[in-house]
Amino acid sequence: MAALRREMDMRPTMLVALVAGVAGAIGVVIGMIVDPRRAFAGYLAAWSAVATVAIGGLAMLLIGYAANARWPAAIRRPSEAVALGVLPVALLAIPLLVWPEHVWPWVHPAPAHVHAVEVKRVYLSLPFFRARSLVYFAIFVIPAELLRRWSRLRDSTPSPVLDRERTLACAMLPLVGLALTFGSFDWLMSLQPDWWASGFGLYVICAALLAGMAMIIIVSYRGVATGTTPLRGAHFHAMGRLLHAYVILWTYIAYFQAMLIQIANRPSEATFYVARSYDGWRVVTALVLILQFALPFPLLFPRRLKRRPRYVAGIAVMILVGHYLDMWWLVIPRVSSAPVPTWTDSAALLAIAGLTTAACAWRMHLSPSLPVGDPYLAEGLAYETTT
Repeated sequence: MAALRREMDMRPTMLVALVAGVAGAIGVVIGMIVDPRRAFAGYLAAWSAVATVAIGGLAMLLIGYAANARWPAAIRRPSEAVALGVLPVALLAIPLLVWPEHVWPWVHPAPAHVHAVEVKRVYLSLPFFRARSLVYFAIFVIPAELLRRWSRLRDSTPSPVLDRERTLACAMLPLVGLALTFGSFDWLMSLQPDWWASGFGLYVICAALLAGMAMIIIVSYRGVATGTTPLRGAHFHAMGRLLHAYVILWTYIAYFQAMLIQIANRPSEATFYVARSYDGWRVVTALVLILQFALPFPLLFPRRLKRRPRYVAGIAVMILVGHYLDMWWLVIPRVSSAPVPTWTDSAALLAIAGLTTAACAWRMHLSPSLPVGDPYLAEGLAYETTT
């Protein structure tokens, strides 16, 4: 394995991401002073997009260990890199938790929402809300940090088994799913206090899996493009199949949630979609569906094309753009009746994505590009499929 021990030089990524993050952060601060309501909405949209990418990467890392599969060992480092984002996004949630009155309408409810908030008074109390958020972040951060630490320890002290990692992954996967479910209720669904949907948590989970897998593919492609990771077409074919499955899963949940709510035709449920059916919001809805389903669904069918790293990475980039639009579509209608982007939206995305990427790159700098102590690495690198 010594020949495979190539360290990753993350300095260029760190520099670019840090400059973008600092510039975006300055813009965010200015926006929060000038127009706090709109700036905080843009911040929540960007934070939700980046947070779900990191949580999706964590879920993929846990799934790889829990399934005891061999080929995910080849993409263990890209999965770790994405999963490490859960710590910086937890820290970047501080402005949202410190100034919630600019974010969530239930903190100081308008007359139209007083009754809806009153019946949820205990659940929507600020101390309980903040405490729940801290529990969610702990559930995300602890397995990501432990698996990363154990993986780096194996680089110097190889282990013949992964029992400890598999046990942790099996125990934490349900907890991560529950934490993201309730987190989506707290951070996103409560933006409209009089609306609820039982499938909303599953919708966000599917979005996170799709976005997390897309980011892992992009990080893997960067490793191949820079010559630091010896991944082959078979690995991108496998990742492309997973990405295809998540495209279908996200679309299935999105369609049935919308269909069932509209069939039921209950005003308390339908208002969510009514608010996104006028003044150009249908265009945003169409863009999300195009970028996350209509284009990637057929493009991910050809077997030969899925073996091309650049091709699969290009589709992954498109899906991530659609993912951000999806989170923006969930958040912005609360503060704007028309889908008009503002400079604060761009600043927030630069700040959160830039600072999170810089933190992850710093953590990964000079790490071996492959988990050289992983007992499944040889089989993972030799992976091939006939399907």
